[in-house]
Amino acid sequence: MSNTASLRERDASARKDRLLLAAMQVFAKDGFEKASLRQICLKARANLAAVKYYFGSKEGLYREVLVESHRRALAQESPVVMIPGEKPEITLRRWISFCLRFVLLKRASNPVIGQLMAHEMRQPTACLGEFLKLVVRPFHEELHRIIAAILRKPTVDAECTMLAHHIVGLCVHFDHGRAIIDRLGPPVPKTEADIEQLASGIADFVLHALTGLRRSAQQRAEKSPSLS
Repeated sequence: MSNTASLRERDASARKDRLLLAAMQVFAKDGFEKASLRQICLKARANLAAVKYYFGSKEGLYREVLVESHRRALAQESPVVMIPGEKPEITLRRWISFCLRFVLLKRASNPVIGQLMAHEMRQPTACLGEFLKLVVRPFHEELHRIIAAILRKPTVDAECTMLAHHIVGLCVHFDHGRAIIDRLGPPVPKTEADIEQLASGIADFVLHALTGLRRSAQQRAEKSPSLS
């Protein structure tokens, strides 16, 4: 590759990166609908044609920002999956710890992510479906499988899915309700050690509930008349 071609390639890559950075800032501040492509291009020192060339449209640029910002944050953490031989109760503890570290540390260290999601929750865009499919669903589905294993169910069912929503709700509550929780006390954890302590408490609470559900299901099964 010639020096001129290499320089053009570096310039093109730098231009795309500038557009993404500017778009993150503007979309986080104004949301998708109110964000101005002209303002993004002005901040990025690029023209509107560059947006069309790299991303196809304003929606394509937003999709890249929404999905990739989360992917990059998640890539810094090892995915939580069930390990052969590991008790599902231990896997659940790791999952809860991962979830809390992401919402309380990763989002806090990268406020753009939290601001993007705040806009998305208030006014969902067409990109939400793709975001859920590529970013959220894989983590939720693994949680479903962990719950099914703890309950000793052969497959994931509607109960597992609903219980997963309960567990996620317990975790994200400390992010969404941060301003209120800090005033009511004790404050939302801000360090790894404090987050691990919170994760342990939530896991104890959840596992106690899941164990109770499993025991109740076993008792009902034992009382049911034999089909033979």
